[in-house]
Amino acid sequence: MDKTRGVIRTRKFSEMPVYNDQAVVLRLTDYSETSQIASLFTAEHGLVRLIAKGSRRGTRKRIAVGLDLLEYGELAFVRPRGDASLGTLTEWSQRNVFTGLRRELVRQYAAYYAIELVGRLTEEYDPHRELFIALLELLEKLCDAEQAPGVSAVRFQDALLRAIGFTPRLQSCAGCGEPRIRGSRAFFSSSAGGMLCRDCETHQAEKIRISPAMLDAPASSQSPAEWFALLNYHLSQIVGGEFKTAGKLRALLES
Repeated sequence: MDKTRGVIRTRKFSEMPVYNDQAVVLRLTDYSETSQIASLFTAEHGLVRLIAKGSRRGTRKRIAVGLDLLEYGELAFVRPRGDASLGTLTEWSQRNVFTGLRRELVRQYAAYYAIELVGRLTEEYDPHRELFIALLELLEKLCDAEQAPGVSAVRFQDALLRAIGFTPRLQSCAGCGEPRIRGSRAFFSSSAGGMLCRDCETHQAEKIRISPAMLDAPASSQSPAEWFALLNYHLSQIVGGEFKTAGKLRALLES
């Protein structure tokens, strides 16, 4: 497929540009007896919300088969016009359904968590191509029994934070800038932007205490569950609320 922002035209939408892209399905909501509203994360257009007419049953329309959550495919769509909040999905070609995700509950929830993050932390029509690639890589790794789901989930958290510009500072104090002393007490504040030393934490209301051992340990021996909890706390503070899938995923990673 053409991965550029090429414009195609169809008979039905001959007066409007129709865009080609590739996407992962983040969310599906019933719209009518035959249609759905699909939230899709695309490579070149970011998050888009489209009406998928006829997607709930086979018809003669161009969307003849249903869409599935976590499905990867190629699409053509028309952007919203005027005051409309939704565009229209005109074509969908399934490329990967990531069947390996269903092998273990922890892998499935790691995928659910990732698409929840993307849906809540990215804006419509604000492209993040590197994050799109990271999402596809995550889904592929979660299908691989040799890849640890906890490690993959933490790497995706990090990729998303880098994409939206909220990577936390962890090797030096976010307050005073002093390098962290190995083995010393440490705190984390999302609003401050990262780790705080013992002196700076007293001036910050929003904070949690973090394990010195977690920060000191080499990457090969770090606990994915601990890092997941820390980065999830940071992400939750950014959006101002909890993620529906985080609690279950954290319990699975700790078990």
